[in-house]
Amino acid sequence: MSQDIILKREIKTESWLIQGEIALADSRPEINCVLQFLQDYPNASSAECSEHLFGDKIGRRVVADRLLNICRLYGLAESNRDQYRLTESGLIALEKDQILVPEDGCWSLCVCHEPLLPHPLLTIEAHTEPSAASIGLGKNRNELNERAKRLVEVPQLVKDVRGLKVEPIGGGSEVRVDKIELKGERISPQGKPYYIEWNVTDGNVDVKRGKDLIFSRRVEPISRQQVLKVLLHSEGLLEQWDEQTEILSVVFENTTESERINMKRSVSVKRPSVHKLGSFDAMKLHNISISALTELDAKKWAEWRLEKNINMYATNSKYQVWREKALEPFKSWNFTLPDRAELANQFWTEEDQQNQHTWHVIAAHDWNL
Repeated sequence: MSQDIILKREIKTESWLIQGEIALADSRPEINCVLQFLQDYPNASSAECSEHLFGDKIGRRVVADRLLNICRLYGLAESNRDQYRLTESGLIALEKDQILVPEDGCWSLCVCHEPLLPHPLLTIEAHTEPSAASIGLGKNRNELNERAKRLVEVPQLVKDVRGLKVEPIGGGSEVRVDKIELKGERISPQGKPYYIEWNVTDGNVDVKRGKDLIFSRRVEPISRQQVLKVLLHSEGLLEQWDEQTEILSVVFENTTESERINMKRSVSVKRPSVHKLGSFDAMKLHNISISALTELDAKKWAEWRLEKNINMYATNSKYQVWREKALEPFKSWNFTLPDRAELANQFWTEEDQQNQHTWHVIAAHDWNL
């Protein structure tokens, strides 16, 4: 079974309608032709561009001028004395075959504050208002008046997406957020909630919506030993934890039958928390090795394991094997278990507690098996 430690939580989101200028990635072949020309012929004039693209140095120069000005407006090219050359953004656009085209309008965006993600923008899309004809002129006017009252200053979380040039976490092509008006309308979230799964020890962060994986990134892994210390400390168990052996010391009476046999426990962590990264959902640390907290616990545990192993007549050879097996996890403690004769005598004096296990010991001793 994997020893990875995975922390999960729901991503807290805010959805807003805002007015602003957003550049959306789009395929624009006519612009790509100009960018390709400028890559091949840096510091070219519009006349040279017209001749190269259209085979006409004079007659189509107006078209070339318009295309070059669009490139300059989009930040893909720059000019000096009618000589044009690619910018770094233009070179990237040419390589990606996508142009970021600014559009001014109303936008629906979903943002989050999640320190494990590279930026806060989950989704963004153009928002189209229903027409007055579709819902009735009077009702539309009343609705607009009500919504105007709901306009408030957008929070810093929304303001922080200004200037971003990223692919939204929730999917889609690259966008660039050029401008956001100061006031917007908070709206209800749409669709299923987002969840983050952080494999701390492997260094992987996944974002899921329902069962769908929509985003993944690599982060710096943290050693299992470090994570265990933090999580066990949150449960008040650090003093019982041996970091070198990765064994948790526990009280014998507080163990289950399965734990006493396998020397393993699943430790519940009610509110796992990591410094600067916040709290996560309750989880379990599976297959944590356990042992006795005190010598008395160790002795009770070994005695229990010995009796549990006695499932047939305790011949002298079998009893020695069972005895060693029961003592094996507690070798660091200075005690031993009784030999067969001592245990048989003990069982004989405890008549009210005799059972199948005790009979297997008493009979085998009496018959000198």
